[in-house]
Amino acid sequence: MSLITSILELISGRIHFYLSVGGKPAIEIILRDKEIVAEIKNPLLAIELGLQQMGTSKSMDSYVLKKIKDAGYKIKVKYKMFEIEL
Repeated sequence: MSLITSILELISGRIHFYLSVGGKPAIEIILRDKEIVAEIKNPLLAIELGLQQMGTSKSMDSYVLKKIKDAGYKIKVKYKMFEIEL
């Protein structure tokens, strides 16, 4: 079992945390059971956050995403009434 799945299995119940830019929430991450939802709170700040992260390794991002999905987790991105499963 990978470190990523071990960490996710240790987190139980329903957890919320925010990714913020300049002290304002951009994205709320919700972990519940085998589902991870990234709810966009402010689209402009979410875009700014994404641009800040563009300097990181994309291969690592896809690796982490693949491992999470292989562990049986569903990953969703939500904005208002729109919801997309990755």
